[in-house]
Amino acid sequence: MKYGRQRFLLLGLALILCLTSCSRTDRDSQAKVGSGKVPTLVGYLIGTPPDGLPDVMEELNRKLVQDVGARLELKYIQWGDMAARYPLALSSGENVDFIFAANWAYYSQEATKGSFREITPDMVRAYMPKHYAATNEKAWKEAEVGGKVFMIPTSTPDFKVPVTLIRADLRKKYGLPEIRSIAALEPYLAAVKANEPDMIPIQVDKQYDFIKTHANLQWELGPPTVDVIMTTNGFSGVFTDWDDPSGKLLSLFDEPLRSSYIQVAKTVKSWYDKGYINHDAFANKIRSKDSFEQGRSAVAYGNSNDIQSTIAKAEQKGWEVDILPNLSPKGTYMMDPYINNGVAIAIDSKNTELAMRALDLIMEDPAYNRLVYYGIEGKHYVLQDGKASFPNGQAAERGEYAPDASGFWFTNKNQLPPIAGWNEEYARHKEAIPGMLIPFTYSAFNFDALSVQGELDRINEAAIQYLNPILSGMTKDVDQAFVQAEKEIRAAGFEKVLEEARRQTLSYLRQIRQ
Repeated sequence: MKYGRQRFLLLGLALILCLTSCSRTDRDSQAKVGSGKVPTLVGYLIGTPPDGLPDVMEELNRKLVQDVGARLELKYIQWGDMAARYPLALSSGENVDFIFAANWAYYSQEATKGSFREITPDMVRAYMPKHYAATNEKAWKEAEVGGKVFMIPTSTPDFKVPVTLIRADLRKKYGLPEIRSIAALEPYLAAVKANEPDMIPIQVDKQYDFIKTHANLQWELGPPTVDVIMTTNGFSGVFTDWDDPSGKLLSLFDEPLRSSYIQVAKTVKSWYDKGYINHDAFANKIRSKDSFEQGRSAVAYGNSNDIQSTIAKAEQKGWEVDILPNLSPKGTYMMDPYINNGVAIAIDSKNTELAMRALDLIMEDPAYNRLVYYGIEGKHYVLQDGKASFPNGQAAERGEYAPDASGFWFTNKNQLPPIAGWNEEYARHKEAIPGMLIPFTYSAFNFDALSVQGELDRINEAAIQYLNPILSGMTKDVDQAFVQAEKEIRAAGFEKVLEEARRQTLSYLRQIRQ
């Protein structure tokens, strides 16, 4: 009996020692034994999840459980739902740990509203040491809103330009010469309309593509403008010409912008009236490049990176593709800032440290980086002579997890192996990109909307109702509709917003020129 009691005490002591000395190991292995105690991080990305995502997520979570003691659940906001779902994801009260953030994806707006957690240098040093070491100080400066940082920018800005794709095989079929500009596109659109009954020449969605036809023409004919307050998503009416290094502000309702916008809108209306542009854009959630891949559209809008998979799928079907860069009259486009891709921690996240540790690996560890961007080696790609290759035997897998299609655009792309087998057209395009890019004066400018948020909300609502139909070709009389749009936007508080933009941009320009 005494021996049994001593044995029991020794076993108890051993158990206590194990619990104290091995607690970290136990925490890291909880998921392996199915305890259910391993935290699940919830992240939001933009786009449509690729078919091969479940296999990639299984491998990613195996690695994350082992390395940081957490799992990841991904949710996607489709392009067509972005305007409604992005803000809702952050305000609905659901569990969100991180979300894709960028200067074109509501970053400054949501940061101003308090949707994101402040990111301090100490946090990055402690929880994201790899990313801290890899990221230029300029990136953090670009991410400042009101003197504070609310996102984790990429360490490697993209080298890309907006592009339009057309079917070169159809162009040749109908005896059309090479097309080098959007302004020269009409004969191609007319030929497709007349001869391809199952195809709409330009099939746009309600979010990404909706006003792209107007924007591409506007940039090409000039002045090439960018909204300095709302960037891609939303509208303020306050623009600058990216070819003008002085940073002068342009109002949509003053020359030279007013006449140019109206004239381009008349061209878009002509195309719409002729049936070259789909009439169901308000309800359509399918991007033009997806319709292009399905053979339902003869035009695709995208950028140098996200068209890779579209061109690959076209090749598989035996189609030829022409790439038309969407540039200014001088043949330029703005160089991407660091904050063109990034990720923000939701203000209500209960797993800030874990989320940042996981993101540090996803963004900067080569094995993680390659996994989320290219997929599983041997299944979605193979390495040959240091290049990622997609041989004929894996043609289907290429479609399951195409590079750049998963939404992890904030990873360190300098670590990724180059892709072998680009066709000659795309290879020429990639080689030409550095010659198209110029520095943008406002690359590090993030408008602080706090004092004019109400006006901006009303302006954006007025633009959606009165201006967007003009830019998409849907209005009956462009001149009359533009007068009405101007009246409504001015009544919403445009002058106050313009004055605040002047004040903030002048302050910014003084700082960068010191």
